[in-house]
Amino acid sequence: MFILSIDMQAQTITGYVVAASDKSPVAYASVGLQHMPDSNLITGGITLMSGKYTFEKVKPGSYFVQVNYLGYAPTGTNINVEGTTGITFADTIFLYEASQQLEEAVIKGQRLKGQELVDRTVYSIPEEVAKSSNTGYDILKRIPQVQVDFQNNVTMNGSSNFIIQVDGKQRDKEFLARLLPSDIKTIEIISNPSGKYEGNIDGVINIILKKEARYGMNGNVSMYVKPINKPTVVTSGSLDYGMGNITFYVTAFAFTQRLNIASTNYNRFFYNDSVSNMTGSGDIEVTVPSVNTGFDYYLNDKNNLSLNLTYKPIYQRTGLENSANLHNGDGVMSYLSSVTGSKLESDEGSLSLFYKKTFSKPVQEFTAESSYYLFKSEDGNDFINTLFSYLSVPLDTQSRVETNINERSYFSTKLNYVHPIGLSTKLEAGYQLYYQEIDYDFTSNFTNMSNRFTYSELRNSVYAGITLNLKKLGLQGIVRVENTNSSVNEETSIDYYCILPSANLQYKFSALHNLKFTYNRRINRPGIYDLNPFPKINASYNITQGNPKLKPEYRDRMQLTYTWNFKKNYISPYVYYEFLSDKTGMSNELVESPIDNNLTILTKPYNLLSGNERGGGINGLLWFVNLNARFFQGQFLEYRNQTTVIPARDYSSYSINAQVFHRLEKQKLTGFAFMSFNGVSVNAQSKTYNIPFYGFGAQKEAGNHNFGCFWLLPFSKDVDLTKTVTETPLLYNKTVIGFDVSYFIQFSYAFKFNKGKSVKKLNRKVEIESDSKSSGIQGR
Repeated sequence: MFILSIDMQAQTITGYVVAASDKSPVAYASVGLQHMPDSNLITGGITLMSGKYTFEKVKPGSYFVQVNYLGYAPTGTNINVEGTTGITFADTIFLYEASQQLEEAVIKGQRLKGQELVDRTVYSIPEEVAKSSNTGYDILKRIPQVQVDFQNNVTMNGSSNFIIQVDGKQRDKEFLARLLPSDIKTIEIISNPSGKYEGNIDGVINIILKKEARYGMNGNVSMYVKPINKPTVVTSGSLDYGMGNITFYVTAFAFTQRLNIASTNYNRFFYNDSVSNMTGSGDIEVTVPSVNTGFDYYLNDKNNLSLNLTYKPIYQRTGLENSANLHNGDGVMSYLSSVTGSKLESDEGSLSLFYKKTFSKPVQEFTAESSYYLFKSEDGNDFINTLFSYLSVPLDTQSRVETNINERSYFSTKLNYVHPIGLSTKLEAGYQLYYQEIDYDFTSNFTNMSNRFTYSELRNSVYAGITLNLKKLGLQGIVRVENTNSSVNEETSIDYYCILPSANLQYKFSALHNLKFTYNRRINRPGIYDLNPFPKINASYNITQGNPKLKPEYRDRMQLTYTWNFKKNYISPYVYYEFLSDKTGMSNELVESPIDNNLTILTKPYNLLSGNERGGGINGLLWFVNLNARFFQGQFLEYRNQTTVIPARDYSSYSINAQVFHRLEKQKLTGFAFMSFNGVSVNAQSKTYNIPFYGFGAQKEAGNHNFGCFWLLPFSKDVDLTKTVTETPLLYNKTVIGFDVSYFIQFSYAFKFNKGKSVKKLNRKVEIESDSKSSGIQGR
């Protein structure tokens, strides 16, 4: 009876931690419960995304709840627990920014505040940074490890193989233009994704929104215009209407770009010492609108439901006029004239339903999400090639008209459960189902090229793991198991399992110094077009063909990262070592063209590349500079099959990206500049060279209005965007793609409004893949 009476007196203490500046919830704050008056620490934990904390089985008495969070002064509140069962509610704790550095990295004004967790780095967004930004793109430009170029193409640590999430759900990059910077609370960078995520991604950018919504209406409008020399226009708008526990929203985005382009394709065949040199110019036009709508419904404080609908049509037109000088081994010269045109029209739509349930225990939650996606595209290509003698006498004309119809659909379901054990440990497990079907129909008046390609894939995945957070040490380990069954043209069937472990080990010397070791195993499955066994022929008669026998490629990566916050700066150097197995590479062979019976190049993917790569780099915020730099070396092992031998190959390269910002507070003027250079990309038989990009601009705030101007590659004209050189014992090929960058000056305007009052932010979240290929220059 005595034991029972003590247990019946046990209480639960709960409360909230919010930022004093904007009353937004503070997540991941350290919360400790001290017994008074001796100040003995009874227990501790961290706040949830809602800012809520809970202490269970607390005996009656007097206590002090103490809160610590990076960049804020320590604070707390007193609370008395009476001798009756139930819940005792503590006063809300308000955090104020610290005025001095006390074992923390405090970055005032325009600087970000970063906190290292065992599996991610969390950056808080200061109010000054939000005020000087128009969209989510502008915020990302300030984040270490993230690069945003002049067309808002986003990379993470120099890689485009990552996903963008908003409150834990994946979004396309266009959604960033719709985010109000003032709505963004934190940005999480996950550079070593656990088994919770798909096995083929290298990183995650997770944007956490403030838990505020409005009674009434709010939104934003923005526009970017390049008016000179082929205009480019980007517009976006967002409108929310809040009714307490439910919010309806609609967002729209439109991108239109026109550019003058140029191309060069040089071939030399050592077999007969013949040469083909084709050059040309033309233009490209791309239009990409999209609409996103839905609602978020909080049934109560533990259950919420979200519905999201998207629609995105695309139109793209390209026209090129090429000419080529042809020399055979006997010195006879001829001349080829080529006119090509292409038009693409596509539609895609998606439906997503998301449900989340939280429990009384901190961190404990269950989420379920289902998505359905439809895509259909039709593109037509026409080629007219005329062959002339060296005396300009027409010898032959080849005309081809092609039509490609592509249909794709997929369905996915994801279930995830998190269960806490005590205050420092949590278990996480989940199941994911993914099924897709593809029907690709290619027809041509060149009858030997007609084909029908079908593909289906069923994937079942399960994962489980543990996360442990102690005072100095953090540990996370998760294992993911996937089974994939796919079919190509109902003839080739592939069924395989893979095990994908990941681990993070973190040691905190202090709040300023951090050391982290990470390991993961990733898988990259063959792309749909890499599997298509039917050939396609371009304007210069070069042939590309897929390979339905491709296997998935695997990568094992180990990385050691040191993080140091000093004064108002952040620096994070790292070294890594990576093993590559069965990576897809392109093999180039000489074959006879089915059109004119002359030699041409056949490019086909194989699992050519196995080997290793090692390197190092640095991410940092140094005064006004967001810096990302990397240098690496590697080796591809020799590849042999019955007809091809590709020798071993050593390679090295580097990349550097920098964003510079400086704000004049009194004038409400922000100046900025950027530079990006990604070095050389090496494949089995080719190297791709990229040019450095740079530019500068400024933004001026005027109340709820923002005006800006940006100039890309000042005083430049025609530039080579990429150059790819392919060398084999039988051939040499150089392909150059360029565009006219004259007067690439872009003006911007943004306006935001709020006609309601802030109460609680609801999550708009959906995870959707996309088949859209067109996103302008560098959008690949």
